[in-house]
Amino acid sequence: MSNTEKKVIYSIFPAIGIARVGNSLDEYYIGPETCNGLPILPDGTPFEKKDFRDAKGAVRRQAARFSVMQSTDDGKSWSEVTAGVGAVKSIQWHVHLANKKASWYKFQTKSGETGYPPNQGLRNASVVTTEERLKLIIDPGPRSIKGQNQHGKAFHFSRDTIPPGYVGGSFPPETLSPDTIDTLGELRTDAQGRLLVLGGLGHAGTTDTTPSLPTYANNDHWWDDTSDGPVKATLVINDGTQNLEVEAESAWVLCGPPSYAPQIANMVTLYDTIFDALVRYREIRPDIFVNGLWKLGAEGYQPYFETDIKPIFERAAGYPWVTAIPPKPHKFDFDKLGNPEPTFNGFRQYYLDFIRPPGAENVLINANSGATMMPYLAGDDSLAANTPGVTTAATSKYERLTDTQYFFLLQWAGGYFRPGAEPAVEGERLTRAVLENCVGGAFSPGIEMTWISRNPAIYTETPFRIKVRKNIPDPLSLGFDPELGMEPGDILRYMAVPWQADFNQCSAQTILGRFIWWWPAQRPEYVYLEPKAEPANAMPGPHVGPQVPWIGTCFDQNAADYISFASNVEMVEKWDKLGFVFNIGSNQEPHFVEVERKLPRNEPISITPKASSNT
Repeated sequence: MSNTEKKVIYSIFPAIGIARVGNSLDEYYIGPETCNGLPILPDGTPFEKKDFRDAKGAVRRQAARFSVMQSTDDGKSWSEVTAGVGAVKSIQWHVHLANKKASWYKFQTKSGETGYPPNQGLRNASVVTTEERLKLIIDPGPRSIKGQNQHGKAFHFSRDTIPPGYVGGSFPPETLSPDTIDTLGELRTDAQGRLLVLGGLGHAGTTDTTPSLPTYANNDHWWDDTSDGPVKATLVINDGTQNLEVEAESAWVLCGPPSYAPQIANMVTLYDTIFDALVRYREIRPDIFVNGLWKLGAEGYQPYFETDIKPIFERAAGYPWVTAIPPKPHKFDFDKLGNPEPTFNGFRQYYLDFIRPPGAENVLINANSGATMMPYLAGDDSLAANTPGVTTAATSKYERLTDTQYFFLLQWAGGYFRPGAEPAVEGERLTRAVLENCVGGAFSPGIEMTWISRNPAIYTETPFRIKVRKNIPDPLSLGFDPELGMEPGDILRYMAVPWQADFNQCSAQTILGRFIWWWPAQRPEYVYLEPKAEPANAMPGPHVGPQVPWIGTCFDQNAADYISFASNVEMVEKWDKLGFVFNIGSNQEPHFVEVERKLPRNEPISITPKASSNT
């Protein structure tokens, strides 16, 4: 290479993509590529409330979309490349999905984050031999695809399309009930040759004669069709004299449960959690944190209001649409909050004092002010708060912001911040946006990913990229060695099996006599119904109300179906009939209501948010 030639880097974006299950066999949408954004229809037409389902009423699957981008300035800027344009002659995609949940350790809140104790216990512990435990893994083997608008059975991760000669191919028995699991999804390409990864059909089943789900996370003899795995791309590049094969920097795909309220974000997103881990343990941003020190004060790092501060309050403002909390305290004057003048220092400090700081994970009430600390959400270890004899041992009863988020707020409260938005680099912007639509806590175990996201050892030197094991073994392994890299199924194996059990039970958590919310932005607690037709002389604009439980009942907090199904198995059977939360208002005046619900609801018992016993 001459001194004048620029080195070209090829990478797949987003670094982590999110697919979601759905029971529509043919129709899908693409996951949102902006924070709080709506899904994207394949034909590019605007997404409407009817588009959560296909014409038959089935839930559309969410596809994770990947593209290859190139940089000639060491990652300072990126531009997409497509096959047949310029020097790129072809792009072949390689994906390997698997589900290792049934073969892994039992999930027990924070136990295992720093290594498992010898008494942790395995799921399906009665299955002892390596040969038999490998059969607990769902592994359809790797698939490859290239070209434009490609799809078909050959690209399915199915029981009957396991590649010839692939030794580790494995699926659960075909006798599962209530659902059989015959596929983990499929690959497609779009008109530009971008990769689309579609996940499973939302199936979960057991070999037990009578299906039951006694626990929220660890149910032996059960499987579900969520999955994860590496995404790779081989480019054929013509350098002017010959065609050369070039491997793009790899990505990862996670396939989890549906997002029922895609326009409402979590206080702590998956992006926030991973970014925080990389800032503190990898020091990827020495302008923020270096040598164990935060860059505080006037000479330190000044966060951007529009990028780092305002979204935290905007997320809080979205919660009253999906929980029974009063909306008024969650409305903010962003003109004042975003003004760095010293005149507003006290105003900003007032709001900071409501935020739970690092080290206060077990504190609900501010001892000085008597105010309830925010966020009003359950923490990683909140289950221990109700276990006799270990209440004081709970390490995180309540959710809090990440250290990095709180550092941003400290700087902001002191007036050390910039009013605008941080300049965005396209590839990195896409990764951030995708992960900002996912849960970053609490992890018990979570929705898309759990506390493994906080382990810096699973990432490469490039931020947000999960380290892929070279020469993935056949069959896949049963262990964990981050030095070697991650295998298909290694990221989601910590999650609940099946996901529906955790999704049902983790609506609200009782902590010391109070009901605390889990993940209302992903799993709503309460929703508003669509307004009925207004009379001709009514004032313009949508009318809010009433608010009702998304699932179950709300009049008896001790009832088995209090804002949930009475049985976890009901979630397995009815998840696809639940409604979605959709903004029928505007960005300036939002009005989120439940749409496309197929599950009959008894006569609604509305609640008045300001009278909630949880606030």
